[in-house]
Amino acid sequence: MLKIKNKLTIFHDDNSSFTEYSKEALDFDRDTFTLTLSSTTSYIYVGFYKPVNAFYCELGTANTNAGTIAGEYYNGSSWVSITNMFDETNSYTRSGFISWDRDLTDEAEVEINGETMFFYRFRPSVTTSATVFNGLNIVFSDDTDLKREFFEASNFLPSGESSHILTHVASRDHIIQVLRNSGSFKTTSSGERKDITAFDIHDIGQIKLAATYLTLSKIFGSVMDDPDGLYKMKSEDYKSDYSLAIKTPFIDLDRDDDGLNDTSEKVQSRTLTVTRI
Repeated sequence: MLKIKNKLTIFHDDNSSFTEYSKEALDFDRDTFTLTLSSTTSYIYVGFYKPVNAFYCELGTANTNAGTIAGEYYNGSSWVSITNMFDETNSYTRSGFISWDRDLTDEAEVEINGETMFFYRFRPSVTTSATVFNGLNIVFSDDTDLKREFFEASNFLPSGESSHILTHVASRDHIIQVLRNSGSFKTTSSGERKDITAFDIHDIGQIKLAATYLTLSKIFGSVMDDPDGLYKMKSEDYKSDYSLAIKTPFIDLDRDDDGLNDTSEKVQSRTLTVTRI
């Protein structure tokens, strides 16, 4: 159930006509959706039951009209600009993360198309070409991270795939399960204990390197030439690197499930028990 617990609510607002793409955006391996976004009348709305500060766009067909993206959040009375937003997609012209400062302390829920939650909305500065989204959700690493560690990672793409996104998803789910197995959980305002999800990690930068190593280990593990061959050795080497990287003493977890990185959540030290891949 890791995937459904990571579900974002995604709406396309086309001149006040709303279409939902939450199901298509959830997985990176099944459905897609195509949008042409107007610079004057279109928004993509991204909603969750609590504040978030990052998501990943995997594009099947990229926008070809260069521009920028403006992001806004609702502060209880009006829509205001998101602070320090960083758009790695370069206005949907490539796959990448869109992220911003956490702890926008005046964030408020708002009703959009009958759904009340914390919404963020994004509009391009230039009307886009038809853009195919393979998914819009969260992972902890992407192919650019792989390239920094192993430049030729794109040479090991699975047949028919244009990126390693599914392996990044597998690494995300693996890491969350490791955290759960180590005893991490969150407690709601009513005192109920619940499993943590990928959106409960306040700063994915804290585990990005671990996710990158784990993904590379999985990639080489899937193309092993023989039990004692080079790819087997590289898989084991990256698995070892992952085992060290995931032992970071600080992982900021949203233990009270409110979306804010409270002071007590910034100093949680932990030793992880690392399970084998």
